This record gives sequence, structure tokens and C-alpha cells, in this order.
Amino acid sequence: MSRQNKILMVITLLCGSFITAFSETLLNNGLPTIMAEVHVSEMTVQWLSTGYMLAAGITMPLAAYLTNSVKLKPLFSITMLIFLVGTVISALAQNFALLLIGRLIEGVSVGITMPLVPNVLALLFSPRHRGTVMGLAGIIINFGPAAGPTVSGIIVDYFSWRMLFIILIPVCIVVLIATQLFVKNVVPAKPSSLDVPSVLVSMAGLAMLLYSLGRVGETGRLDWLTVALQVAGIAIMVYFVKRQLKLKKPLLEMRVFKAPSFRLGATLALLNTSSLMATELMLPLFNQNVLKVTPTVSGLILIPSALVMMVVSPIAGRLYDQIGIKRVAFLGFGIGLLTTIPMAFYSPTTSIFTVTAFYAIRCGGINLAYSPVSVYGLNALSQEYVVFGNTLMVNMNQIGNAFANAMAASLQALGQKHGIAHQLSMPASVLQGFHWSFWSIAFLNIIAFALLFKLKNRSTVELK
Repeated sequence: MSRQNKILMVITLLCGSFITAFSETLLNNGLPTIMAEVHVSEMTVQWLSTGYMLAAGITMPLAAYLTNSVKLKPLFSITMLIFLVGTVISALAQNFALLLIGRLIEGVSVGITMPLVPNVLALLFSPRHRGTVMGLAGIIINFGPAAGPTVSGIIVDYFSWRMLFIILIPVCIVVLIATQLFVKNVVPAKPSSLDVPSVLVSMAGLAMLLYSLGRVGETGRLDWLTVALQVAGIAIMVYFVKRQLKLKKPLLEMRVFKAPSFRLGATLALLNTSSLMATELMLPLFNQNVLKVTPTVSGLILIPSALVMMVVSPIAGRLYDQIGIKRVAFLGFGIGLLTTIPMAFYSPTTSIFTVTAFYAIRCGGINLAYSPVSVYGLNALSQEYVVFGNTLMVNMNQIGNAFANAMAASLQALGQKHGIAHQLSMPASVLQGFHWSFWSIAFLNIIAFALLFKLKNRSTVELK
């Protein structure tokens, strides 16, 4: 491929990845409006975000199989078409159930495109330039979720929430056309088999675990059914992992965890994205329910964070290539932790400027660490295992995002119910719920920071 053709192909792939990532948080600022229109609770409406992430996470194990079995051009075309169908269903939905179905269909598409694009980039570029390239890709992947709440806030104030989906339709069509013109089959298809039992087992286990977590927030207690679902979900996932280790061609190549640096990098990346996405869900709700600002203002509060992430992402990849990971990771995760803890002390009198500034600095720090820890893990794998490692890492991140969202929303509901039970006023109970939620997010940052002391400055191939 010529340099120009390679650039056009990468732009097309990144644009498709952007609109799917953008859609992931697009509803966040519109959730209170949707709650009022379709008459559901805050715990129920958050499934439009959490369910989207879960659908993506459940589908992602198929990405490695599809990447190997289907040529890149038709695969990317089909996944973007699936996303378009889900978007149209959501735009036309007349009730919550149909809206959720549309979101789940969108999530299925994301489950394939999100690991597919980094896989292609990782194969197109050498390890020497992989940090810089993945950093540039991180602008798209991370800016999408950051920009989603900003755009949704403005749209919901001036148009119907349906416009959140309508604006995606023409962009998706343009990407589909560009795919036919510029995307080449650079990844050769080869015969591959799919272990269907592994697919079904992973779906069942993850669905049980996430639903049980959601039940805690909805019921306000840990009843026998919730415990039974959690135990069954854990048992099923343990069986899934053991099955992958026994298969010659597993759905997910768990052997990559034999590389210590990959284990560490993948865990840090999971904690990084989980804390970011949970905040993306809860902060707009806090802005509208506690600070009492409009969706537009709530969206504008998030603009500086999106801009900071755009600037930081390519710098992070370049810094890793030049100086290694230790200083970059400690700085990034340190900033993330120090700016998360104050969120647990926000009140109705907290200024909009404070919320905006802390959140922008927080996103900059978290994004500074994201690409380096991901590349640190991938560079511990030989070229043969890079696709499997990247697919597994993205899969873990997406599932972690879904669980972090459900955890944050459940603790908000539990904190609010606890306040009401202890005769706090409704505003005080709502505030307590958000404090509980923000503390749970801070806990993820604390774990990540503690793990940084295990980092070497650079990883070398540990699994061949």
C-alpha cells in the first residue's frame, strides 16, 4: 500500500471507531430527560449505557475469530451496517424496551469494531512506532466517550433525545461508503474454528454477574437470588477460563496471561478505563440532580476534559516510546487519584468551575497513562500473540466499564436509600448516594496506583 492509501484507510477505520465509541456515552446527559419521558427509574435508565457496554463486552470474544476468518473490508462493512440498524431502531423507539434493544444492537457492533481497529493498527506498524500510533488512535477512541456527554447535553436542551441517534445516521452512511473505497484486506483471512459453547458460556456468566450487581442497586439489599446469581456467574466464568486453556484454538487466548508484564499492563488499563467511564456516567447525573444545571451546561462542563484528552493522548504514546513507562504512569495515575478523591466531597454549593477544572485535569492524567500501560502489556507478547492480547485487553476493558458503571449506579442508589432510611432529606440522600458512588470510583484509582510499583520501565517479549 502507498502511504496515501494507508492514511485514508486508517482515517476510515478510526472514523468508524469514533462514532461507535462516541455513542457509548452519548446518552449520558440525556438520561434524566429519557427517564421523565419513558417513566423509568434512574437505576433502570442506566442500563441504556451499561447494557450497551455489556453487549459490546459479550461480543468482543468473537473479534479474534472474525478477524482471522473474515476479510477486513466485508467485516468492517457488516459491523458498521449493524450499528446503523441499531441506531435507526433507537431513533424510532416508542418505549424503553425497544430503545434498549436498539442500544444492545449498537453494542454488538462496537464489540467487533473496538478491538478490530487497534488490531489492524498493531499489525500495520512495527513495535518501534506502535506507542505513537496507538497514542494517535487513543485520541479517537478516548475522545469519543469524552465528547458524547457534551454533545448530548446541547442536543437534549434544544431538540428531542431522538436527535442523539439521528445525527449518527448520515455519519455512519459516509463511513460505509468510505469503507468500500479505501479499506483494503490487509489482514489475510485464514481457516478458523469457533467454539460455540465458549461463546454461550461467556454470555451467560457475564450476564448473570452484571444483572446481579444491578439487582443490588434496584432492591437495596443482597437477597438470596442475587447471591445465587453471583455464585453461578463466578462459577461459569471460572469454567470458561479453564476451557480456554484446554482448547487448541480458544475463543480468547488466555495463555497471554503467562506474560507477567501483560497481566500487569492489562489490569492497569482495565482500572484506568473503568474509572474513566464510570465517572462519565455519574458526573452528568450529579450536575443535573445536585448542582441543578441544564443538560447544556452539564455538557459544557465536560468540553475542557475532551480537549485535554485530545492533546494528551499522542503525547502519552510518544513519551512511552522515548522514556519508558514508569514516570509517565506514576504521573498519570497520580493525577487521576488526586483529582478523584475531591469528587466524594462535592456539594450543591460546589462551583461549576471547580467541577470543570478537576474533571479536565483528571481526564488528562488518566489518558496520559492509558496508551503507555496498554503498549507495555502488548510489547510483552510476540507478534503471533499481539492480536490475541489486544483483543483480550479491549474485551476486559469493555466488560470492566460495564461493571464499573453498574457498581457506581448501584452504590448511588444504595447511598440514596440509606439516607432516606435514616431520615435524611431527599436532597441530602441524593447527595450521599453520589458520594458513595464517587468513593467507589476512587477505590479503583487507589488499586491502580498501588500496582504501579510492580512496573519495569520497559517490557520485553515474555511469551513467544
